[in-house]
Order: sequence, then structure tokens, then C-alpha cells
Amino acid sequence: MNLEEMYEAYFPKIYNYIFYRVMNKHDTEDITGTVFLRVAAHFESYDPAKGGVSGWVFRIAENALIDFYRAKRVPLNIDDMDDTLPLGVDFEGEAQLIRDETLKGLYVALSRLGDKTRVIIAQKYFWGLTIRDIAKKMQMNESTVSTMHNRGLKKLKEFLSESRIS
Repeated sequence: MNLEEMYEAYFPKIYNYIFYRVMNKHDTEDITGTVFLRVAAHFESYDPAKGGVSGWVFRIAENALIDFYRAKRVPLNIDDMDDTLPLGVDFEGEAQLIRDETLKGLYVALSRLGDKTRVIIAQKYFWGLTIRDIAKKMQMNESTVSTMHNRGLKKLKEFLSESRIS
């Protein structure tokens, strides 16, 4: 597999993976760009004997996400804190960018789930992973992932019915 084929095969997967972690289009584009710059920079050093391409590319994406969150971390002095802290992600603003009402409703509903639950739902339905694969990838117990998945779906249905989207 050459670099161009890798980009074409993994760009949508990486983009979606990152999007459902940060829930912000602009940040997703920046992080995805960083991932593929790193892939290109280290393409020659990739060793198939150490693991598959998918694992390698997703590990680079994970590291880019870690770097992103580290850069956004703001040291807080408890003495300087006031009662209001700004939200990290403007979900309402992001939802306004989506024109399709059903997709907008789904986006808002997904944004109301916890981070881990949202990642589990995304991996299950957007990437087609099994509960077992998700549990291995997230280093969690399989029954815990299954429970979080089922509760997440139930919450999604509730959120969507509140907004009258089915």
C-alpha cells in the first residue's frame, strides 16, 4: 500500500474517529491534517511486522488527539477561578452548521452523551466494530462496553424523541 492509497482508505475513518471525539469540525480538520502529515513523515519507517496499517494510523490519530488535548489544557489557579467557566465545545454552534434537520438532531443527541459512550456508539455504527473489538481497543471489560452501548442507545432514543426526530 502506498501513501496515496493509505490516505484514501483511512482519511474518512480517521476524520470520523476524531470528529466524534472532539465534536468540532474545525478542530477535526486540523487534527486530521496533523495525523496525515505524521503518517507521511513516518511512512518509510512503518514496519508491517509490528502490526497492521490500521492500528498504526489509528495510534498516530490517538497521539494527535492527546497532543490536542494537552495543548488546550489551561492551568487553573483555584484562587483565580470565578463561578463560570467557558465550555470547551460550542455544540449549538456546531449544530447550526449542519443543514439536514435529522442529522442536526442526531448530532445534538450524540453531543449529549458522555465521551466514552459517544466513542463506543461511533465505533459500533460508523466503523462497524464488534463490542469485543471495541472493548479491546478501549481496554475495557466487554460487559462494561456492552452496558454502556445499550444505555447510550437508550439515551439517544430519548434525546431524539424529545426533539421529535426518529
